[in-house]
Amino acid sequence: MSRTGILRLAAVLATLLSLLLAGCGEDDPVATEEPISVDVFFDFTVGGQPLVLNSLTYDNPAGRKYSVKVLRFVLTDIRLHSEQGNNVKLKDLHYFNIADPSSQTIHFDGGVPHADWNRVTFTFGLDETRNVRDKYISMTKFHTEMAWPTGLGPNLGYHYMQLEGNYEQTPGGATAGYTTHTGARQLDGTNPMFPGIVDATPHHHHFSVDLPVTPTHIHEGGSGEVTLHVELNGWYTDHAPADGNDTQYDFTDYPAMIMGNLEAQDKLMSNGPFCFSASMEAQGGHH
Repeated sequence: MSRTGILRLAAVLATLLSLLLAGCGEDDPVATEEPISVDVFFDFTVGGQPLVLNSLTYDNPAGRKYSVKVLRFVLTDIRLHSEQGNNVKLKDLHYFNIADPSSQTIHFDGGVPHADWNRVTFTFGLDETRNVRDKYISMTKFHTEMAWPTGLGPNLGYHYMQLEGNYEQTPGGATAGYTTHTGARQLDGTNPMFPGIVDATPHHHHFSVDLPVTPTHIHEGGSGEVTLHVELNGWYTDHAPADGNDTQYDFTDYPAMIMGNLEAQDKLMSNGPFCFSASMEAQGGHH
């Protein structure tokens, strides 16, 4: 090929490349110079009603009125997934505290591919590699507020959740406190609450959550808004009553301190995934 022919071929290829880069197909993810950001928000209900703190008006599935005054939990490995097979980790660990406004939104501005997003996944709690004593000592609030008692596992680090309030012991009667705390357990035989019990291996109660959303296309330069909806009565509801495994949770069945109680922890682990749903919207960006 002559030098002139080579130059013409190079010009044609350069033109084709520029057209490909300028295109923005709705179905084909492409690299983008306009970052796409994602925000995650939280929405809480009890029995379908918006959560109001310190209000003794909610009925749990066992028919007891209760209130919520403390709500803290940790989510890990939070990811957004697309129909095209992409997934983006929005945050490695997020500590939510309803008393701390700064913890109530997750903002990710690392950029996500131009795609159709249809699922959100995360782990509720901390898996075996994360739930280690003092692993998150640099996260002062989380480390201080969620530290797990050493007597329930000297090598186990943190609560997954602290959900606390009051409930009516009898209709219209006296109230008592409840502490729906979740976490792992590995007893060594020295805990006076569980005399002589030794756990050869830890009992872990974290669980995975996989939430579909209506496929949402985010354009370059735009943003996605994910809302995680949390129905708190879900923790206390038997979601599969026909399976013969009763997981309904009644406050009066357990002492105020349920940490280390495997029956209570197993019920909460079974019920927990049903507490969550998600929705997503796209904002801005070019079309």
